[in-house]
Amino acid sequence: MTDAQAPFGKRPATTPPALLAEIAAKVDAIAAADAATAGPQWGALHKTLLKAKVDPHAIMRLVTARDAAQAALMVRWLKGEEIEIAAPAAPAAPKIDADVMKAAMKAFRKRLKLARLDAESRLGVRPTTTGKRADIDAIIAPNDYPRSVWDALVAAGRLRSEGGGFYALVDEIAED
Repeated sequence: MTDAQAPFGKRPATTPPALLAEIAAKVDAIAAADAATAGPQWGALHKTLLKAKVDPHAIMRLVTARDAAQAALMVRWLKGEEIEIAAPAAPAAPKIDADVMKAAMKAFRKRLKLARLDAESRLGVRPTTTGKRADIDAIIAPNDYPRSVWDALVAAGRLRSEGGGFYALVDEIAED
């Protein structure tokens, strides 16, 4: 496993055994303590992990999540064990009525067509002389429908998410 794929960032070159024992003791104390009273122990663990030169971003994710099981995994990782952390399961696409999805696709296509026409009609493009087509292939989804509808269309394979709220038609990808 490369450092980029490592669950807690880049592994420190060496961690003294005494420091490893101290970290393990703090994690055991956190696991045994009540979640409401474990705040100072998490702070002490944070400081100890910084001494061990663990990636600060990994420490912050661990401490803010306050997950004792993750902390125990980090101790095993610091001891040199190879651990695999399962990726969180993607949430299931919400069930959307087929008529709503059809209407949303119609609104999306219409908005995309209008955006292209608007871009082609600008004076700088000179569509009457060059016939240049607009290079718009993704737009922000119309706000007439909630995001769950657009996510369902992506899950159904009708749209492709481009990130940042932008979506593109999937069937146009095959044509290009």
